[in-house]
Amino acid sequence: MYQDGNVKAKKRIVLLSGVITFAALLCLFYLKGVAPFGTKALTVMDADIQYIDFFSYYYDVLTGQNSIGYTFGKVLGGTNVAVFSYYLASPFNLLILLFGKSNIHAFFDFVAALKLSVAAMTFSFFAMRRMDYTPKYDPIIIITALGYGLSQYSLAQCSNIMWLDGVYMLPLILLQISNIVHGKRSWPLPFIVAATIIFNWYSAGIDCVFSACWFIFELLLYSTDKGVPVRYYLTCVKKYVLDMILGVLMSAALFLPTIVALKKSSRGSLEFKDLFTISFLGDIPSWIQRYAYGAVSEYGRPALFCGSLALILALFVCCNDKLNARKRLEYCGIFTISLLLLYWHPFFTLFSLLKGAYSYHYRYSYVSIFTILFLALMGAEQFTESQSERLIKIALTFSVVQIVIHYLNPEINRNQLYATTIMILLETVCYLFWSFRKTDVSPLLKRGIYSTLLILGVVDVTLNANFLINSYLTGEGEVKQYKEYRSAQEKMLEYIDDLDSSFFRISQTTPRKVGEDKLTAYYNEGLAYNYASISGYTSAPDDNQVEFLNRLGYAMMGENNMNITNTSILGADSLLGVKYILSSTPIQGLEKVQDGGVTGKSIYLNPNAMPIAFTYHSNKLDMNGDDNPFEFQNKLYKQIFSITENLYEPINFSVQHVNEHDTKLLIDPSTNVKWPLYGNLPSMYEADTSVYVNDTYITKYACWLSPSVFYLPRKGEPFCFAEVRSSGENFDWNKAQFYTLNLNVLQKCADIANTHEIDDISIKNGLVVANVNGTKAEERLFLSVPYDDWWSISVNGEKADTELIGNCLYSIKLNSGDNHIVMKYHVKFLKLGIIISLVTTFGYGIITQTSHLKNAVTADGFLLNR
Repeated sequence: MYQDGNVKAKKRIVLLSGVITFAALLCLFYLKGVAPFGTKALTVMDADIQYIDFFSYYYDVLTGQNSIGYTFGKVLGGTNVAVFSYYLASPFNLLILLFGKSNIHAFFDFVAALKLSVAAMTFSFFAMRRMDYTPKYDPIIIITALGYGLSQYSLAQCSNIMWLDGVYMLPLILLQISNIVHGKRSWPLPFIVAATIIFNWYSAGIDCVFSACWFIFELLLYSTDKGVPVRYYLTCVKKYVLDMILGVLMSAALFLPTIVALKKSSRGSLEFKDLFTISFLGDIPSWIQRYAYGAVSEYGRPALFCGSLALILALFVCCNDKLNARKRLEYCGIFTISLLLLYWHPFFTLFSLLKGAYSYHYRYSYVSIFTILFLALMGAEQFTESQSERLIKIALTFSVVQIVIHYLNPEINRNQLYATTIMILLETVCYLFWSFRKTDVSPLLKRGIYSTLLILGVVDVTLNANFLINSYLTGEGEVKQYKEYRSAQEKMLEYIDDLDSSFFRISQTTPRKVGEDKLTAYYNEGLAYNYASISGYTSAPDDNQVEFLNRLGYAMMGENNMNITNTSILGADSLLGVKYILSSTPIQGLEKVQDGGVTGKSIYLNPNAMPIAFTYHSNKLDMNGDDNPFEFQNKLYKQIFSITENLYEPINFSVQHVNEHDTKLLIDPSTNVKWPLYGNLPSMYEADTSVYVNDTYITKYACWLSPSVFYLPRKGEPFCFAEVRSSGENFDWNKAQFYTLNLNVLQKCADIANTHEIDDISIKNGLVVANVNGTKAEERLFLSVPYDDWWSISVNGEKADTELIGNCLYSIKLNSGDNHIVMKYHVKFLKLGIIISLVTTFGYGIITQTSHLKNAVTADGFLLNR
């Protein structure tokens, strides 16, 4: 094992694997019109909703215009360490500097192609190191490497580009584990594990969990071949566990702050109970049918295509009667387990890293694909001429079983299934010709067979990619539309910057994409365009902000990872310092500043927006237990401004049931409704519901991405009615809420805030400095900055006395006279993480180098002579 072979030939095979993969992808991009060659892109689903905005933000970080430690572009403001480590830490993302924000789709597609090409290269590197390499295995190594780089998983998860780092790092981790078991030098393992965690901790977690399975498998294989004492097992276990721990410690500079940051949200919790759900997700034979061109994974029905010949060789090694029974059982065992990982609920939970995987269910299926390809390598290594008939029988049997299952339960395209079976037979026959060519065969014929087998392998995986990529591309013109929108949006924001240089927030009721149902999930434009926002959609939210916005009327959605801010609740926005609203429709109380053109929205000024910081007299009120967003805002305003009037007043209305699916809520015409009018309909469960106002469609309601509070445009009518069309009776009409916003009261409060505004204040990401003159007893500073225990706050050099307004925003007690206030944001455990990483890396480096020197000296005989 591990014969050196020809070093140049090995390098050529590794390079060729990557070049062919990259060339195949570029050809597909060109033919399909994918950026940079066309106006389609791989940025579907979450990539379009979230990731391209994150990459825009990352460009600003790299150019010094934004910050990872703290940014006001994330909801009300917060750290982006967890966002960076999950989405952006891959070294490939530095290439964004070459593309810029306007070419972000081309960057995305290019990096996806690069990562898949590197995955093919790392697999071929693994294959040559792990096999008893001879040149006759070259085409199989290239074919399996292409199968890894262009597998079903690789194409399906191009949109989740951050997970691809785990794909190309996995072969490097498993190679070092094999080295541990075989007593070879494995010193790079901690460095590789650390790099994998830094590049993307989530896919690194999958790699690390699978590495434990692989370690056990390698130990069993080695003990079958060699026969080893118990002490050897213990030594290997000790080495493996220690190296994995060292790898985690080396990554602490980023991983430790990330873990702590994730604890700010309930999403950081783990779900152990599902480990004990002993059930299966689907019928295990379903993978057979879906091992075909263009098949996609569905819950309980994974698709694992990674090459036609690869699967036949993998099945062959499991059925090879020339192997001893124990070794064949071990091969069959790892193949079976690789399938159970996808079907058995405890495995599904474990490899989803103890979190519910409600989308992208098989986000870890590349480990099963890797196993199939490894077994294919072992099949090629074990194959002899006398087993030709068995190989043909396996190919024929699998093809027949595929077709029979399809006719019993047709789920995929029949023509693509037939094409797969034909390719299985063609590649199998060609492989037999390659394996048993005679030594006296002319070099030209050898090259012909080699080239034919290689071409078939390339065509095989490229055909699958061709069919598959159609399911994972945006529509025609997507790239062009994005560029037009971005250009227009940037001009709008530049116009706002020219109008006002103070600190303020911007809200959008109409981001880049809004569905016909008036719903959207595009809430990261604050990050993408670098402005202070009130919205955000990430996997690392701050619960206190999300819950505060929810109480204000901006419904929280999902696992508290976003708030629905597709309207403007003026009372809430004004208090949060939202000075400009970008909206496609006018809202009473706002003043239009400029039309938006291509964006389909206009700039509106909120004349009652309050400053980020102003002094007020403490007036504590009980803010707990009120689920009514209007009454909650009334309490906030009374607490801060010591007013007796209500900001919002309830409106009388009557309920008229038109039929079982249509209910009208009629506003009392005698009620004064000259002010902005809002509604909120607490629902008991999700239903297919739509809200209309005066026969004008407003929004989808009581469903995913729907708001809670909605604005009722009146268009000059003396009164109006809201109509709720629902597929079910999911509302308690006694709890329906309709309120009018008293603009006079709002203006009064805004005047008070502006009168007491702090002029001497500097607000930057992660740093707030203010000088305030305290004049009254119990005077406090209202600061529209959300609570975070990573802030250090001092007044005149002493720790500040702080309270929370609405359990979210800071209130700082002022001293009589001058108050020099400094708020600094510190990424918790960043310094400790850096120290741990440096000490571990430096210490391990010294130990490793010393060990190498000692071995070198021993080999030269110096120690023996002494």
